[in-house]
Amino acid sequence: MSPAGRASFHGYLDTRIPKDGRIKKSGYCSMRSKRIRKSFKRDATYDWNIYNTLVIKVRGDGRSYLLNISCEGYYDITWNDIYHYVLYTRGGPYWQIAKIPFSKFVLGSKGRLQDKQTRMQLDRVTNFGIACGDRFDGVFNLEIEYVGLEYDPTHDEDFAYEMYKTEKFITKKTMSSVSVQNQ
Repeated sequence: MSPAGRASFHGYLDTRIPKDGRIKKSGYCSMRSKRIRKSFKRDATYDWNIYNTLVIKVRGDGRSYLLNISCEGYYDITWNDIYHYVLYTRGGPYWQIAKIPFSKFVLGSKGRLQDKQTRMQLDRVTNFGIACGDRFDGVFNLEIEYVGLEYDPTHDEDFAYEMYKTEKFITKKTMSSVSVQNQ
């Protein structure tokens, strides 16, 4: 917490890899909310279906930060799927309010953007987090006044990114159409 009673995400970002033989990556810092639990420490999820926009009021330092939302996966291969949005801060003494529709978040897994994008499952949200990893060494500081959710009736976008649908066996059809043309 900052002296003013706000959340403060700050530190020093260093992209040099330590020569200890164990650490393989460096240059990022992140934080995320704790997962909510039911009685007897059973896992629970947030249900954000009635909302369509994330609202965050921050005072940044001019760096870009990554907003992350994790959703519970059905299978173990989807447990590392996280939806990302890049938040650009202005820096300086002024606050900025960002209203980000959930349709603008992109799907990534283990830090890699996925070719097949899907919409966020808003009824299975587990965590919200913020990360800094813009490859610039130095001090970073993001002061957070609040993070909230709202329903914006003017926003009707289902998903902001193109969804490509290809046939399952496109190579077989291509090969058979070539053989037909040669005959």
